Amino acid sequence: MKRLVTLLILATSLVGCVSAGAVVTDPPTSTRSPTIRPVSSFAPVATSDTGAAAIGAVSASHPDAEAADVFVKCRIGDFIPMKQVAGMGKLPAGGDLTHYVPLTGREPELKEPGPVWVIQIRGDVSMGDQIWTDPICLVTNSEAGYMATGATTPYGTTKVTQPEAPPVPPDRDLPPLAP
Repeated sequence: MKRLVTLLILATSLVGCVSAGAVVTDPPTSTRSPTIRPVSSFAPVATSDTGAAAIGAVSASHPDAEAADVFVKCRIGDFIPMKQVAGMGKLPAGGDLTHYVPLTGREPELKEPGPVWVIQIRGDVSMGDQIWTDPICLVTNSEAGYMATGATTPYGTTKVTQPEAPPVPPDRDLPPLAP
């Protein structure tokens, strides 16, 4: 719990700097914290002939147990409406994230050795005293949380802060949710 509070305080202060790596482990409007359990499987992720991860679409209505666990950790269907999920996938390792989402390359999650689940959200999401536009939710074996990858705006102001541009823009898309 102490680590969760520390992460929340750190993330809130980092958002003011608008690093693309600010992580909030639970929405501030939460009445309960999800339990961070290890992801269900650390089986290798299949790759295509080009070496890119072969990422299958996740069913919104009938997800497998692992994807359903990720939905719970990211509060999809609870805090975030399912219709705001733009894409979702299980990547082979954290280093693959920059192919799918705009990150600076300095985020610690990029060093995650095992599979990493990522959910891209489209639209505005309330995070503490700010509104985050188009954030992502990451789930690793050790943590789950939101990361600001788009603009952030403090409540009560019109000051929009843009994130630091990634050195290389994403070159792949996460698959949208299947029915």
